[in-house]
Amino acid sequence: MESVNLSLRDARRIAIRAQRLAGPRPPATAEGLMEIARSIRVIQIDSIAVAGAPTQYLVPFSRLGPYDRAILDRLVFVDRRLFHYLAHAASLVLTEDFQIFAATMRPYSQRTDKWAIRAAEWMEANAHLRQQVLDAIRQRGPLRSRDLEDTATEHWQSTGWTAGRNVNQMLERLWVEGEITVVGRDGNQRLWDLASRWFPAWTPREKLSEKARSDRAVELSLKALGVATERQIYQHFTRWAYEDLKGSLRRLEDRREVLPATVAGHRGFYLHRDHFEHQAAPWRGRTLLLSPFDNLIADRARTKMLFDFDFGIEIYVPAEKRKRGYYVLPILSGDRLIGSADVRFDRSARRLVVQKLVFEEGSGMTPAVQRAIDEFETFVSAN
Repeated sequence: MESVNLSLRDARRIAIRAQRLAGPRPPATAEGLMEIARSIRVIQIDSIAVAGAPTQYLVPFSRLGPYDRAILDRLVFVDRRLFHYLAHAASLVLTEDFQIFAATMRPYSQRTDKWAIRAAEWMEANAHLRQQVLDAIRQRGPLRSRDLEDTATEHWQSTGWTAGRNVNQMLERLWVEGEITVVGRDGNQRLWDLASRWFPAWTPREKLSEKARSDRAVELSLKALGVATERQIYQHFTRWAYEDLKGSLRRLEDRREVLPATVAGHRGFYLHRDHFEHQAAPWRGRTLLLSPFDNLIADRARTKMLFDFDFGIEIYVPAEKRKRGYYVLPILSGDRLIGSADVRFDRSARRLVVQKLVFEEGSGMTPAVQRAIDEFETFVSAN
């Protein structure tokens, strides 16, 4: 099959369009937010709210502009059209994609990777705690972790903050196995209930074959990326959970769902069918701030390749060694990443503090960048 030749600018614009970061904004409504979710397929979750809101609220903002955060909460916890699960990280994913994620909702004891073996051994050693947690949630749920007694006989071993947090670890493991799910929040505490009674009746539960599941996941991953290599597809959406990535790409090519492509003369890329006519599509870029966990920049190597933009999370880097800052929002302007803003939301004063601006060579402060910062402040101040 003949390959499509793309320039770096073509590839950047395709990626930005695929992520709904160019062109007219959808309405700041539930349906507008669902339109975004169906395009990008995954919204990463993180609890850090130093910018005024955690990343799961910032990702829709970059695409919709200021919106009512309660809309996202209703879609997740009332309408149940989105749910919490592992994608390329802990994320909000579409309930209509349940069949894709159900394939990974299996006991750790059935897995063979080192992490799973360790988790399975720990869960077996604490079988009493496992049953106690499930019984308590079944009888009294939804519950927070602090509502549950720690009766572990073998403590969770870790060099980090999870050491000895046995109840939390058991909840996380049961969540990955698909036994329980997040059904609400009490402040920063998650509320857990049995997955079997929380998911709506319309949830698609018919089991997909490995081939069908792989094809669907690969197609959705590439659709959200626009253009990508096999490895970039593997890193995105259902990271590390593609049973037959190469076979899926061959089958998708045969069906002309995807085309092979070169980017700046480099082979090994694939272009999703939504962007076959990319040259005919009018380009309407925006200037906006991105969450540090935004899908567009989640793959740091891809970000460097497409945008020549070095970016990493520096939260755990000592202050004196940070290049950009503590909580940094990259600045997208048109089809380039032109810099970053290290921000902090002052809750007492209800204002955004821009602690540091770093611009790439040849870029600098503009009225469009200031408008983007002002709009961000409007969003985080209003919620």
